[in-house]
Amino acid sequence: MGSAAPARAQAGEPYGGPSILTRDSTTAGARGGKLLDFQFWGEITGVIDNGLTPVSLNSQGQVDTQGLIYGGEGGFGASGTKSWESDQIRLDYHGDWRRYTENSQFGGTDQLLDLQWQHRLARHVQLVVHEVGGISSLSFGQLSYTPLSNVDLIGVPTNELFDNTTYYTQSAVNLIWQKSNRLSFSFGGDGFIVRRKSPLLVNTDGYRGRGDVAYRLSKRQTVYASYSYEHFQFPRSFGYSDIDMGEFGWSVGLGPRTDFSIDGGVARVQTLGLIQVALDPAVAAIVGYNYTITTNRRDVLVPLGQAQLTRRFGTSALSINGGLTVTPGNGVYLTSRSYTGSVGYSFVGGKRLTFQTTAGYSRMTAAGQQTLGAYGGFIGGGGMTYRLFSSAHLETRYDYRQYKIAEVASKDEHRISVGVAISTGERPLAIW
Repeated sequence: MGSAAPARAQAGEPYGGPSILTRDSTTAGARGGKLLDFQFWGEITGVIDNGLTPVSLNSQGQVDTQGLIYGGEGGFGASGTKSWESDQIRLDYHGDWRRYTENSQFGGTDQLLDLQWQHRLARHVQLVVHEVGGISSLSFGQLSYTPLSNVDLIGVPTNELFDNTTYYTQSAVNLIWQKSNRLSFSFGGDGFIVRRKSPLLVNTDGYRGRGDVAYRLSKRQTVYASYSYEHFQFPRSFGYSDIDMGEFGWSVGLGPRTDFSIDGGVARVQTLGLIQVALDPAVAAIVGYNYTITTNRRDVLVPLGQAQLTRRFGTSALSINGGLTVTPGNGVYLTSRSYTGSVGYSFVGGKRLTFQTTAGYSRMTAAGQQTLGAYGGFIGGGGMTYRLFSSAHLETRYDYRQYKIAEVASKDEHRISVGVAISTGERPLAIW
């Protein structure tokens, strides 16, 4: 599957044609439909959280969800794009360190790095190297929206059920060969690692190889076909998954500022896991227990699809995404069918104000290794920065998350943050 469309059609920049969902790209270093000059900032904010959940039970044997807690954060960030004759670097980095007046177990750090380097090896050959990595100690907040709208980031944790420290990295290399004005090929691979601090949650390792061919029907229309192979394995749990994916897609430019892409296909998911099998009563009476654990192999077909609409205005951008794919789960769920949808809007205008808002829905169901109920969740939030004077900016943000697992468990989380940031550069601060 692919990722969000890159910013295009800026002033003085020729239209490069519609994006292709199966090719690696990033929205790093861009806001409001425009590439950013490099900008650095530091920030201090006060935070109010409600509904944080550790991986533990209270004295009544229930999930120990917290009420209102108050704290503070200090952070640093950098974002921007730099281009040379044959190279381009795009960067987003945001890190913060958090402490609470009570419940120190939730204090910690959240870090997100999204870095892409593009290099033209020859006139018709381009190399793209993409690195995403970080640390998350909360299951939601402003750093959780990137993987929700970009199903290509299979190694970035999403839909985490607990507020637990998680370390992750995903590295990708992609080679694009423009054989002719109409025909192009792409080949690449990814590797990822996810490590969760709690020993009760499952870790994940995996890799992927992929390739596609694209043919431009006209200046604004492209058709393509892709194949990828993925492998997931789960330290702390028995089993693995092998996934073969085939897709066909169509991209169209509905104007110099609007792109629409859609693709569809099927995945063959082969899983190995453990299941609990009931014993015959006579056998159970002899051995002293009623069930046994045995290996279970499954081979299932899962439909795939993604659609994306991107609209760029003069100083803002609107993105609508929806997708159905296979993911390595969230530390409780293993290999899963994943359904996602999101809407995002960002605005960078004038000399003072920036605004961003995102809303999304996700749903997960086990894809052969487990017999868990369906997970469904909603996430939404928005933030604003306003230049007070010189390089000082006011920051405000609100985030909300809700999820439910069948009829077993549900959760609501809220977060409010207000603070001040000091930023370099003449443009308004855009930190998301």
